[in-house]
Amino acid sequence: MLAAASTTAAELQEEFNGPVAYADRWIWLALLGLVLVGLYYLAVVWFTRERPVEAGVTWSGDVPTARTQHLARIDRIETEVREGRLPARDGHQQLSETVRSWAELVTRLPALTMTLSDFRRQAPWALTETIELMYPPEFAPDEVGEAQERFATAVAKARQLVTSWS
Repeated sequence: MLAAASTTAAELQEEFNGPVAYADRWIWLALLGLVLVGLYYLAVVWFTRERPVEAGVTWSGDVPTARTQHLARIDRIETEVREGRLPARDGHQQLSETVRSWAELVTRLPALTMTLSDFRRQAPWALTETIELMYPPEFAPDEVGEAQERFATAVAKARQLVTSWS
């Protein structure tokens, strides 16, 4: 009986093996995957963060000449709207483009491509206030945006902004 028991024990030991370890490369691949995922999230946060824009003078050109040109544009727009050759809504759009062009010339702001929320977050109050005045008539239908009613005020604000900034 003892001989049969030792034969069975020898057979069992050959049949059973200890736990099998994974190859080391799988651990390194898993760690590499975690590092790559972490780097991806860091890159997303880094490249999509909001960068502050400083409003300061960057244009070294002839400011008086540029001011005269922008004021002439404002006068032309006002005349065309007053005479009925240009709808008030289009007048607001052209005024906004003129004010944005002026702001981009004398500041570091990318004013031509900024939205109203960008102006509220980054621009000086005088510029934001002027753009806010032109925004509803610029994008809403005439009866909703009060384009005609706001036009004289928008022209005055645009003129004041161009004459006061340098």
